[in-house]
Amino acid sequence: MNLDKGVCTVFRRRDVAQPGNMPAWAYENIYQSWYGEPEFATGPAWPTERRKENQTDARIRILQNRDIRQNDVVILRQVGSWAERQEDEAVFNIDRAYHGLDDDGPTPITDLTLREVRP
Repeated sequence: MNLDKGVCTVFRRRDVAQPGNMPAWAYENIYQSWYGEPEFATGPAWPTERRKENQTDARIRILQNRDIRQNDVVILRQVGSWAERQEDEAVFNIDRAYHGLDDDGPTPITDLTLREVRP
């Protein structure tokens, strides 16, 4: 797969509050990569009563980084720090990270299943 849609930035959320205080979140830039968009299907988050499914707003494929994990945060453009993001910019939470090989060859990739959130 071609990773030709743009550059994404992955952040990790950390609690920087003093012990005993309310959480104060800081976002650390942990990775940047070109990304592609594989095909995916979306569905309702609550299709029937008492049955929850994961909501998928986007899926992207990047060069493999096994340090990326669930609940990291992605912005679908290149930014140097969390403060550089635009206020109304879409921010995505990683609900699933799959580390494997590309379908087209032996290139190690990471597929990320994303859900849009408000930080």
